Amino acid sequence: MNRTSVSQRGTGILLLLISMGLFATSASAANLQDLVVETQRTAQRDGQMTMAWWMPQQFWQESMNANPSVPVAAREQILTALSDYTIVAMMRARTGATGLTDVQSKAELMKNAQLEINGKVMAPLAPEQIAPGAALVLSQLKPALASMAGQLGQSLELVVYPAKADGKLLVDAAQSGALQIKLYDETFKWRLPLGSLLPAKVDAKTGESFPGNYQFNPFTGGKLGTP
Repeated sequence: MNRTSVSQRGTGILLLLISMGLFATSASAANLQDLVVETQRTAQRDGQMTMAWWMPQQFWQESMNANPSVPVAAREQILTALSDYTIVAMMRARTGATGLTDVQSKAELMKNAQLEINGKVMAPLAPEQIAPGAALVLSQLKPALASMAGQLGQSLELVVYPAKADGKLLVDAAQSGALQIKLYDETFKWRLPLGSLLPAKVDAKTGESFPGNYQFNPFTGGKLGTP
């Protein structure tokens, strides 16, 4: 089966484990929770909520790992289908006692969004530029987010950007780099690598543990090492 022919069964498994894996108790699910926290950015001011959620390839991999019952073939199909794309879930709305109002459409979000990878501005892809296999996965992801996170999940819009140029990754969440998303009047930045993708660092003198992308103890200035 080629990279654009992800089965309905495979995508259904993916969405099930995303919606359930976030609340599981396995080590892989814990890794997924940490990764979700680290890849989401939210800002609230003047009654407006703005959110950007970068979904790197490692997010999909950890989603699979959170449920080892996912068939290997389905796992490979889905990861391959999504490997060419940088996917960002975006949302902008007003908050109030009745919940979210004035939720912005995908078209409006795209007009007011700018993704930069290592300082280079990336243009979003049109629907016809997204392979059928990836489009199938993404078409089922939004309803799953709505089911999992209610009004907030329903308000998220998925914007797709290229992940590669000349066959090479533009950014890798586990390697050095920078990613920035400007959305309306908010700017969200990620300094890479993400700590949740690296082994924890430990201060040998104090025994304290820190995220894997820390080099020094922020309290004492002591050099950190791996266990």
